[in-house]
Amino acid sequence: MKNKTKENPIMHNKKVTAKNLGLSEDENEIKRFVIIVIAIAVIAGIVYIATEAFNKKEAEYEDTPTTGAINYDVVTIGTLLNRPSDDYYVLIYDSEKNDAVKYATLMDLYIDENSKEKNYKPIYLCDLSNSLNKEYYNVNNDNKSNPKATKIEELDLGDLTLIQVKKGKIVKYVEDYKTIHDLLR
Repeated sequence: MKNKTKENPIMHNKKVTAKNLGLSEDENEIKRFVIIVIAIAVIAGIVYIATEAFNKKEAEYEDTPTTGAINYDVVTIGTLLNRPSDDYYVLIYDSEKNDAVKYATLMDLYIDENSKEKNYKPIYLCDLSNSLNKEYYNVNNDNKSNPKATKIEELDLGDLTLIQVKKGKIVKYVEDYKTIHDLLR
């Protein structure tokens, strides 16, 4: 009686394959381990490079100093009556409305065409979209304003208003675009 041991053909094929490559099973496992370590190192390197590139861009923004600028042509309702001039205009409108560009252009044209004149009255902008000014914007929600206002507390502003101030008092209150246009020309 011969003692025949049967070998598993699948295991035999694996051994043959490893042998054909000239690698033992241990060497094959080491090879797989090295490949995994290299793959992890490559991924970590890519993440590191991407992080460094992002940090450099962020550092560029942080390192660039910016100087603050004060715009003396913009006022809030609270400072409306105490500008350095004795006689001036304040154009009041909501910069978030569709007609805001038209109003800003009107103000710019007035400044460009009249600033060199002897009787030039300075003009200031008051933006109703500014949270400090919102409480004066159509207070009664009736789409009516108070053109007889002479003090800040009395103001109830519509979408567009031109106020003329003389010596800290409101002397003219205009809401019609055509009238404002003609007055500033």
